Amino acid sequence: MGESLMEIVIRATVVFWLLWTLLRAAGKRELAEMTPFELIVLVVMGDLIQQGVTQEDMSLTGAALAVTTMMLWATLLSYLGFRSARVGRLLESTPAIVIVDGRFDDRMLDLHRLTEEDVLDEARNAGIATVEQVRFGVLEADGKLSFIRRDDQAVTETQPPDPA
Repeated sequence: MGESLMEIVIRATVVFWLLWTLLRAAGKRELAEMTPFELIVLVVMGDLIQQGVTQEDMSLTGAALAVTTMMLWATLLSYLGFRSARVGRLLESTPAIVIVDGRFDDRMLDLHRLTEEDVLDEARNAGIATVEQVRFGVLEADGKLSFIRRDDQAVTETQPPDPA
């Protein structure tokens, strides 16, 4: 019995890191713009993951152990990111400047899979008519876009557009 419980911990650890890697690869804008269908897929994935983590163990103990293992990893990473700025930068996204002095940074747009139209839509939602009015456009760590006008008047963060 102890060997199968240890196997659940190992499987939960592998799945945790796989999910963490996949979600990081998806990019911060994509997570902020999740469609209802993608949300359903994410929820259904939970059942598929459970089967892979606990194998044939349908016990409450096996499920609790798998969930606890994943929560411990999440808590440990959160704590390490809090205690060390270096680890925090490794684990979390950092803001990215996508507009500098009224010009798009094409390299940053490509890196974060954003189009100029996406950014312009958000700028208009923030009351900015043209990109030339923007000193800095920042893709924040949470996937929102923030703008600082050339006249030094900060513009509040915008919510991601509704993909529906």
